[in-house]
Amino acid sequence: MYLCLRIDLDYVPWDTPDAKEFGHGEPAVVVRLFDLARTMGIRYQFFASNRVMRAFPTIAEAALDEGHALDWYCKHPEAYEERFEEAVLLFGQLGARMEGLAIRGPWPESNVESPLPNPLKFLSAAPGPHPPGIQLFPVETRGDRDTFRSGQSVRTWTDSVKTHIRGVASLDKGATVCFRPQVLARFDPRLAHVRELAELGRAVGLRIATLREMVALPR
Repeated sequence: MYLCLRIDLDYVPWDTPDAKEFGHGEPAVVVRLFDLARTMGIRYQFFASNRVMRAFPTIAEAALDEGHALDWYCKHPEAYEERFEEAVLLFGQLGARMEGLAIRGPWPESNVESPLPNPLKFLSAAPGPHPPGIQLFPVETRGDRDTFRSGQSVRTWTDSVKTHIRGVASLDKGATVCFRPQVLARFDPRLAHVRELAELGRAVGLRIATLREMVALPR
């Protein structure tokens, strides 16, 4: 099956709480992620929030130019309708069309019955109920941001993700691992742990793929 390396872009320099905690190293880490992808011959699944698309459209454009997948990071899924049209406009300004969206946790129960608008085809979220007519790619590992905030070390987190990757490979399933470049800048600035996870995925027979690639496969 597959291993998706999901990269969530939501850094803006005026977000004082996150900047105080994690710093301003996201732009440099994104460049290093591009370098690692070229070295390993892999593609990431990027998700960008509206505020990143407004503030740093060149980063989103660079991800596309490097051959990676780019879709929408929805910060407030309980009120996604209010932000969806702006997201369509922002992607259109790049000459791109979003096909999926990602959120931090599970899809809110209040919106489970409402189909998502076209052209959305897939959702990257924690396991649970989700809107009809859309493919869910579950995120079953804890994200780096929440993990490190709780005091867990990057080594402990990496080892737990490795255990999960080995487990899904043995079951012929897929896995999505979420990274925030702003968080990596503090805890894994040289991307040694990202490389470890990608190398393990390949070693246990998982295809490193974007969710766009997976949703395009026949079901």
